[in-house]
Amino acid sequence: MVQRCSVQLMLDLLHAKVGVPLNTPNIDTASWEELGVESLGLTEVCTSLEHAFGIEIPNEEALSMKNVQELVAFVNSIAA
Repeated sequence: MVQRCSVQLMLDLLHAKVGVPLNTPNIDTASWEELGVESLGLTEVCTSLEHAFGIEIPNEEALSMKNVQELVAFVNSIAA
């Protein structure tokens, strides 16, 4: 069975890597700016995802994602 990225995994990474509180309202649809995630923090999260799923996330692709849901969907589309 192929491991899939989940919103919960992404939230755990955001909390561990950049300190996003897990009780943030609408955390899965809030923009990176609303979550206080800057490009360096997003890059760190993406690096963790690359290692976990054996994928490569181009920096320009990562920066084009607007929120957690978009990034989860993208990771699952290339990790399949």
